[in-house]
Amino acid sequence: MTARRSPSRPSPLLPPETDCGVAPELMDYLFAESPDQEPPPAPPPPPGRGVARQVGDALVESRLAGMGDADVRSTLARKLCRLLPDLPPGGADTVSAAAIRALEQLARDHIVRVREALATAIKDIACAPPSVVATLARDVERSVAEPVLRCCAALGDEDLLDIVAAAPAGWALSAIARRHSIGAALSDAIAGSGHAEATGLLLDNDGAVIAEPTLDRLVEQSAHHPDWREKLARRPALPRRLALRLADFVDLAVVEALRRRPDFDDATVAEIAATTRRRIDWAEASDRAETPERRAVRLHRQGKLDETALGDAMSWNEMGFLRTALTLRARVAPEVVDLILDAHDPQAVTALVWRAGLSMRCAMQIQARAAGIHPRAMLNARQGSGFPLSPAEMARHLERYGIGP
Repeated sequence: MTARRSPSRPSPLLPPETDCGVAPELMDYLFAESPDQEPPPAPPPPPGRGVARQVGDALVESRLAGMGDADVRSTLARKLCRLLPDLPPGGADTVSAAAIRALEQLARDHIVRVREALATAIKDIACAPPSVVATLARDVERSVAEPVLRCCAALGDEDLLDIVAAAPAGWALSAIARRHSIGAALSDAIAGSGHAEATGLLLDNDGAVIAEPTLDRLVEQSAHHPDWREKLARRPALPRRLALRLADFVDLAVVEALRRRPDFDDATVAEIAATTRRRIDWAEASDRAETPERRAVRLHRQGKLDETALGDAMSWNEMGFLRTALTLRARVAPEVVDLILDAHDPQAVTALVWRAGLSMRCAMQIQARAAGIHPRAMLNARQGSGFPLSPAEMARHLERYGIGP
């Protein structure tokens, strides 16, 4: 449909001080096709005359009512959104193209409440124009972007990944983490953002697909985020090995959540209970007259200073035991162990654990619990359990701290 300006119905004149996000003259192009734009070779059938008339009426009425009025533009936004499901997709004809151009301009309106009205109206429309929702999703105003980030199905994963990569405000990450459906790549991006609240919301979201390597990292990082542990314990399809690793934390609520899962067999439940019992025994066997450092020396002499003992000590935050154990097993000076752990150097910590004859899993625990390395800076295992550095690379990292072959 093509509507032209009628001399008998002039546009209202707006005073200079009018709240002007869109000038009336800028709406003229919505009523005529661009002269240098070639029409598509075979356009689809136009929408029903009723829908076309409603779109045209909405545009004309809004223009005549005064497009300098934010309330008029807000009303136009809501009307066009209601008509979107009945229009051909992608601006395939003159009417739908005019509607989309109007929505694109409204998404960039200078007045926040106009953009809010558009965001609220469009968030539940699956056929919303991608260009419009992408603009709204990147809006600096929370009241505009949040409903679109959280609810709009028309907002694709590519846009969402770009938004997460741009390190947005925490509320934006939390809104994305609450989406009804989240793919593995987007879940990984949210978990890798370092935002604890958004990651916790992701773990609570049963509609989020979280790949095993991502869960692996989150289990290790939960050393610094106790509130994640019970959420992880309730995750659907939690791998058995990660459940056992969660049981390493002395947290009765987590253990109880693991034991109640219907998808674990009796052997797994028994192993979880045994791990918990061993952790409690470790604390009860502690002699007040024996410091954690002396205990490490005694176990070393007995040939019992193994990875299980280190895990038990870390579960009770016995860092003195851990530092002494690394000193003894890696055969280095205590001050060198302190220097490496206090430097927050993930490569050097991993190399030290490797020299001590311990696993990459243990290296990840020590990075998180003893070296205080930020989750985004941690060195992760290769293919789930392997060291990500070659022996030569690890030897070079140790040399920087004066540790020779």
